[in-house]
Amino acid sequence: MNATSTRCRFDLRDLVLVALLSAAGGVLSTYVGYLGNLINRLFGVPFGAGQLIAGVHILWPLLARAIIGRFGSGTMTGVIKGLVEFLSGGTHGIVIVLVSAIEGLFVDLGMSTSDKGRLSVMMLSGAVASASNVFVFQAIYFGNLPLLLLLGMGGLAFVSGAFFGGYLAWDLHGFLRASNLIHNDAAAPSSGRRLWRRHAVTLLVVLVGLAGAAYFYIEVYDPFAAPDAAKIQGAVASPYTYRSSEWDGEIVTVNAELRGSTMTIPAQDYTGPLLREVVDRAAPDADASTLRIIASDGYEVEFDWAAVQADDALLLTLEDGTLRLVAAAYDGSMWVQRVRRIVVR
Repeated sequence: MNATSTRCRFDLRDLVLVALLSAAGGVLSTYVGYLGNLINRLFGVPFGAGQLIAGVHILWPLLARAIIGRFGSGTMTGVIKGLVEFLSGGTHGIVIVLVSAIEGLFVDLGMSTSDKGRLSVMMLSGAVASASNVFVFQAIYFGNLPLLLLLGMGGLAFVSGAFFGGYLAWDLHGFLRASNLIHNDAAAPSSGRRLWRRHAVTLLVVLVGLAGAAYFYIEVYDPFAAPDAAKIQGAVASPYTYRSSEWDGEIVTVNAELRGSTMTIPAQDYTGPLLREVVDRAAPDADASTLRIIASDGYEVEFDWAAVQADDALLLTLEDGTLRLVAAAYDGSMWVQRVRRIVVR
């Protein structure tokens, strides 16, 4: 066996590293999606602005490719990361495996142009890989997205991939090598103070990210909640958990078409209880004014309570084992998937 054939193979260390980075990236994807929704709300848009942090998804295949140094490590990490995200209940379903695989492939292709681990190469690879997710989703879901909006989202993802993907992966790789946490071909490691000062920006981003993730998984995310259940809470006298299987009230059927700025679902029948009936059972306060519908990934919309009371086509339906809000009289961005909480204010 010659050296060339040996270099083409992945050893046990490589496979363990791919598994660890893939698992971390897949599990944290829900948190990244939550941050994206927060950014969208900050900008007052239902989607798009969250691409500012899309590069975080690229960090893992980039880091794997930089450490292992073999073509295919980025793609492998992307595929496994996508599988972990899908199996952990990711909102994109099985499609995320394809998206992550394409991102990983672009990482491999980009970084194969240089074996030096140059910053410019990693940033460009991360930028292209990150932007690719916008166009893959466009091909699958966003059939009527305006070209300028598509390019704008792609541009945000490109910039995000360059920094949150390329730069952070390059700097983290340098930090791990300098601290001898991974194989280092150079001389002795840098002194502690100099090492931390040199990588201060990256380490600060990582610490802030980990703190935010800890808050999300402790205070916001509920992995054990039943997918067909939603908590009715807030300004109500009798908060309770709605479960479609236990509902004994009135059931209605409406025929509705989802028409949004990014996608359209042809008219079809949806069956379930009216939203006002579900909320009324919790006895809202007399001065209740709004309803917040919150999904499992943090996405939320707000309705006027008086308008909800008068709406005979606003209902909760069970779709693929999870709750969906059908809002026939509203834009598609108000049709919330995976409803987890309904908060009366």
